Amino acid sequence: MIGAAVLATFALRGVDAVERSLLGHRPAYDVNAMGKRLFGSARAGRALRWMYGPTLAIVQKKLRLPPLLFGPAIALGELLAMPRVGATPPIRKWRRGEVPLLFAHATAFALLVELL
Repeated sequence: MIGAAVLATFALRGVDAVERSLLGHRPAYDVNAMGKRLFGSARAGRALRWMYGPTLAIVQKKLRLPPLLFGPAIALGELLAMPRVGATPPIRKWRRGEVPLLFAHATAFALLVELL
């Protein structure tokens, strides 16, 4: 279970690259940008991902939540919480395509957790 959690979190680097390619820029929820906004350091954002990602993966596995339910639930929670805590700009300032890609990002993560 821990291995799947770590591998799925590591795989998000590839998901990030695809998102940047599709958008032509880093999304509002880019882990480095969130680290800078919250803690003044991109490295802090990456460290936060390594705490948050495996934790979510373990919750998904322990509760046996279907990835096509859990992924969108993660995205919805993040969409509501991230702007409120200052991790991202308000949603109204997000560029076109970023909200659907956040849902795809979180669902891809949940699917990876399930597959690994």
